[in-house]
Amino acid sequence: MIETQIKKIESILFEKAEKMEIPTIHNDLGALIFEATLYRYTNEDIYKQKALKLLKTLTQVFGERNLGSGFFEGFEGIFYVIQYLMKCNIIEDEKILEGLEEYLLQSLSIDFKTNHFDPMHGSIGKLLYFINSKNQDKEKVNGLIDQFLNSLYEHRQETDQGIFWYDQNEDNKELVNLGMAHGLPGILAFLVRLKELGYKHEHIDTLIEGIIKSFICFKNETKLLSQFPDYFSEDVHLRNMNSRLGWCYGDLGIANTLLYASKILKRDDLKKEIQTLLNSIVLRRMSNSKLDHYEDYSFFDTGFCHGLSGITYIFQKINNQLKNTTLDKRIDFWKKQLLENLEKQLNIQGDIYLPWYRQNEDSSYTMDQVSVLNGLCGTGLVLLSLHYNQYDWSDFFMLF
Repeated sequence: MIETQIKKIESILFEKAEKMEIPTIHNDLGALIFEATLYRYTNEDIYKQKALKLLKTLTQVFGERNLGSGFFEGFEGIFYVIQYLMKCNIIEDEKILEGLEEYLLQSLSIDFKTNHFDPMHGSIGKLLYFINSKNQDKEKVNGLIDQFLNSLYEHRQETDQGIFWYDQNEDNKELVNLGMAHGLPGILAFLVRLKELGYKHEHIDTLIEGIIKSFICFKNETKLLSQFPDYFSEDVHLRNMNSRLGWCYGDLGIANTLLYASKILKRDDLKKEIQTLLNSIVLRRMSNSKLDHYEDYSFFDTGFCHGLSGITYIFQKINNQLKNTTLDKRIDFWKKQLLENLEKQLNIQGDIYLPWYRQNEDSSYTMDQVSVLNGLCGTGLVLLSLHYNQYDWSDFFMLF
């Protein structure tokens, strides 16, 4: 089943991305990542040629596209993707990026000044290009990392509970985001990655220790399905809530990040906290994981962000390190659910409307069927990992 699903997804993604109408990681550049990964895992030339065809179109139309700023949904994603194509042996150099880097540096400069660190949209995602590069001047990269860490440190909130940053929200409420996509776990994962790569800075250890301390303090105070809420607030009415099982928010991403920190920083003292999280996570079921159910089509969300593929992938990333038999059984369960629900989804023709609770009176919303976060691209990348037993493409999700 899985090979057939991979081939079907590949065909859908390539057809959708052929014109590079939206050349961002979330959209058409995601298809380029998929083709390159498929080539790297199979060594079948057809996928290299498809990646090169998409790349050729990208170079022809990129300057014409009206793109905003942001790592996932803006122009900055092209830097990461071109670098990834080199990793996959699709291309040999980064000549395509000549003349563009100054715009990335301008974007980062604005992010540093405003402390816009957001892993998906801000400086953290954009910096991946520089820390992964083998061709960049080390002094320049070190300078960028210093600016990032200085900004992060200067804008921190620090109490006896630890170090954190308030989320920017429309209601101006003092909320601490506990999600991978925009909050503390994503920041911590990136800081640990910097440590793993050997970066030194006077504040990096302070920031890491402060964030870890915050996690210990920000847990739900009452016994719930999840150990952590989506957000922490001093307002008792806004905390002690169940978070979903998924990548974007919840215990699963936090457990993976703490496990990564424990490994890289040699922090054995975190193992008890990680085990407590895992003991809670393995009890989650389809019915209480806050998965979107497409009732009219009889399938559950298979996407990476908060669907079955992200759950399965992170479980497997964790167990690649722990080799735990209980986790093995849960992975088998989630993988089975992923493949069965994906099969139903792939057999549906045309638009798929979101569940009723995600609609409003003014308009009808349809599912984003091909994107990296919520569509077939992210799901397809997970299938490649499951089938070829390789889990090394996900650093842009802060899963190192």
